[in-house]
Amino acid sequence: MGDGSVTEGEVAEAFQMAVLKKLPIIYLIQDNDWGISATGKEMRVMDAYEYAAGFKGMERMRVDGKDFESSFLGMQKAIDYVRKERAPILVHAKCPLLGHHTSGVRKEWYRGDNLKAHAKDDPFPIFEKYLLGQGISSKALKDLKQKADKKVLSDFNKAMKSPDPELDDFDSHEFAPTPVTEEKGNRSPAKGEKVVMVDAALHAVDEILKNIPKLCSMDRMWEEDWVEYFAKRPH
Repeated sequence: MGDGSVTEGEVAEAFQMAVLKKLPIIYLIQDNDWGISATGKEMRVMDAYEYAAGFKGMERMRVDGKDFESSFLGMQKAIDYVRKERAPILVHAKCPLLGHHTSGVRKEWYRGDNLKAHAKDDPFPIFEKYLLGQGISSKALKDLKQKADKKVLSDFNKAMKSPDPELDDFDSHEFAPTPVTEEKGNRSPAKGEKVVMVDAALHAVDEILKNIPKLCSMDRMWEEDWVEYFAKRPH
């Protein structure tokens, strides 16, 4: 996830359940100090690593996101941790923002001098320097780059020549087929109108409260009340 996403409520919900249920999840946070077109300072008072400290049971780790070796070894440790402990971990990777957010939000429009600062942390030159230091020749790196460029161009041309998707086929791989294709059982009441799921849930809650009056005046809904109520309901 991006660092900006950590300010959203659903992320807090995910963290809470992950530590509560001890789920073996790796949360990899790409922190480039930007959330669309707003800076980190405009969006938050702490980074994701500091924020995760508030979730008891969430392991944390920082890695240098612009450095391949740091990132590789860090992710290796994170994977080993969740496999062994069966618990969640957050990996905070600090990295530069080099490209545009989208084709409609161009980096030059709002980032100014920030572009030059981030360009200095471009991971590709850093990784190239690292590989040269490991004894890999410049020719070998050049050959690899040419091979990669050739494959990207080939895949791009293949994609451009492929036919446009059919409108009737847009959701073929989005949803798993459901075994529920028709309504079965008895509708109660027999001539009741069909309603959307949200309304059905609200009606059910209203019915329960009417049948168990004391639920309306108590802060806690006792388990035995629910058992008693549903035991009287027709299956």
